[in-house]
Amino acid sequence: MDQVNQVLFIIHQEAPWLLWCLVVVIGGVFGSFLTCMLYRVPLGISLSNPPSYCPSCHEKLKSIDLLPVLSYLIFKGKCHYCKVPVSPRYMFIELCTIFICAIAYIITGPQLVLVFTLTWVICWLFIVGLWVESRMLAKKVLLFSIMISPLIYLLWR
Repeated sequence: MDQVNQVLFIIHQEAPWLLWCLVVVIGGVFGSFLTCMLYRVPLGISLSNPPSYCPSCHEKLKSIDLLPVLSYLIFKGKCHYCKVPVSPRYMFIELCTIFICAIAYIITGPQLVLVFTLTWVICWLFIVGLWVESRMLAKKVLLFSIMISPLIYLLWR
């Protein structure tokens, strides 16, 4: 684990922009997955099948349609296929997740503990988002996030 931290520190010293790009991409991907979970879980739809689709026209989304934040901006907040407006909450959640991942990176620095911290933060974002949107409580996710809390503490010390 110390070797991973050393490699991350060297990358941080030599090319800090690379780690920042990675944090932004990971934050966007987590945010996109979070919006998918917040849409599908309350409706009882599997996270893996069917693939992502437009809720209005039910057209299967392609890779270009799934780019976090960028696809919303490229298509001006509308579905690529049926041109129905897409809720800005998707972009908002993705931007918030990117921002929170950046804050976590600032706090932890280039360390392996960042992976566990981001996992923990994403779990809590899902729990809070699910509660706010549908008053549901994801007990398994809550239990998982509580279980990894001591691991984060031990790695961070």
